[in-house]
Amino acid sequence: MDFSRCILPPYDHQRTGIRALVEKPVFALFDEPGAGKSKQVIDAAIMLYEQKTIDLVLIVCPSAVKPVWFDPELGQLTRHLWTDVPCHISEFHTKGRQWESGPAGTPLRWMITNYEYLRDPLKLRTLLALVTARTLLVLDESSAVKTARAQQTRACKKLRRQCGRVVLLNGTPIDNSPLDMYSQGNILSPTILDTPSLQVFRARYATMGGWQGREIVGWRDLDDLTARFAPYVLRRLKKDCLDLPEKMAPVTITATLTPATWKHYCKMRDDLMVWLTTATASVASQTITKVMRLAQITSGFIGGIEDQGLDDDLPAYLRTEVTPTVFHELEEIGDEKLQTFVQWHADQLAANPKFKCIVWCRFRNEVSRLRDAVKTRVEGGTIWSGPKEEREHALRLMHPDTTPNAPAVLIGTPATGAFGLNLSGADTAVYMSNDRRLLIRLQSEDRIHRPTQTRTCNYFDVIATGPQGQKTIDHHIIKMLWERRDLADMTTAAWRDALTEE
Repeated sequence: MDFSRCILPPYDHQRTGIRALVEKPVFALFDEPGAGKSKQVIDAAIMLYEQKTIDLVLIVCPSAVKPVWFDPELGQLTRHLWTDVPCHISEFHTKGRQWESGPAGTPLRWMITNYEYLRDPLKLRTLLALVTARTLLVLDESSAVKTARAQQTRACKKLRRQCGRVVLLNGTPIDNSPLDMYSQGNILSPTILDTPSLQVFRARYATMGGWQGREIVGWRDLDDLTARFAPYVLRRLKKDCLDLPEKMAPVTITATLTPATWKHYCKMRDDLMVWLTTATASVASQTITKVMRLAQITSGFIGGIEDQGLDDDLPAYLRTEVTPTVFHELEEIGDEKLQTFVQWHADQLAANPKFKCIVWCRFRNEVSRLRDAVKTRVEGGTIWSGPKEEREHALRLMHPDTTPNAPAVLIGTPATGAFGLNLSGADTAVYMSNDRRLLIRLQSEDRIHRPTQTRTCNYFDVIATGPQGQKTIDHHIIKMLWERRDLADMTTAAWRDALTEE
């Protein structure tokens, strides 16, 4: 296989992935974030085009990831398309968003859309009319289809049936639990799992117990699950295939709540415990809401949950329960975390006047308040909102190719800014508050730990404690994330072991 025409020479592990993608019409590339999955897909697709196997690549991804593929200046297609191959790139259902690459001739068509579009029946029908047996379907961040009954999952299955080839891309294929693999497996091929329903899948691999025997309390036969996927999967970690700087374990920055804030927290916590004694499974979504309100209090707010993104990964039928119809503004009740970060940041600047860091916030209220606190001290910006020009400027502050020689702070919500961005102009990431989803945490960590990084990467969690050092919801979220990470690592390790043995 000739790799000499690739714009950037692939690493050895990428060559292995490209060969697999060319040879296998059904495949899952589950390399760790930062290992170059996008490049492998692009190079493989061009080779398949020159073999006259495909003429269209349909990339479906979360809306926040579309610029990572499409951006004419910094996007993956811009960086990796071969200059001697004609290509036409477009965003589906977006007027004027298209461009040409390479010489004249019959182009390889690249079309980018997002999972949310697939929920629209009209847009889905339009896509179904475009794809054929000569289409390569790429599902980026494929855990987006983990909910079996979700509208976008069903839409992806329809697209899959008409496309000749399919690739799943995901650095964190197991986000919450091994159940995440059910829909991903069915999209690859119904024969992989050989289970007629999610219920049968759960009965095969989950141990049930808890409330009326309906709660998953453990897992079994996971070696069988990984063995079923093994012929279709590549999974490589960056440490195994790239010479990257060290990634340090997270360090805790403690923010002690004032007695007034702690009083609010204890009341909400006690109310939650009383409520849980009478709650049933039918109100599980409300439990999520109430727990997130505890996290709001440790971040210095109390009130409603307007536009907080609490229901991003919930089934549609639960979203109306989580997000009330009538909102009221969040009230600021404390700034303990904010002041703790400001002092910590001042210490870092004193030690390094060019210090740059990424700050991830679970709540958008935190983003606004933190931005106001640091904007007079250093250059900064947010990556989740604002005009296009402002967002692009903010990204350039931390992109390795455009990083200014000055201190800077980039602030964002990981749910919208954690995917695909290269922010390795910084070597430090701070978490003011954490999302409960493992995928979000790992993806956001990887924004600074990229092949372009030359320095040791450092991570900090700002954790609220009570006046006497009492643990809060912040501690429990961190503990849950690491437990999920251990389970995911254990489940996917077999794919790495098999590759090592070969």
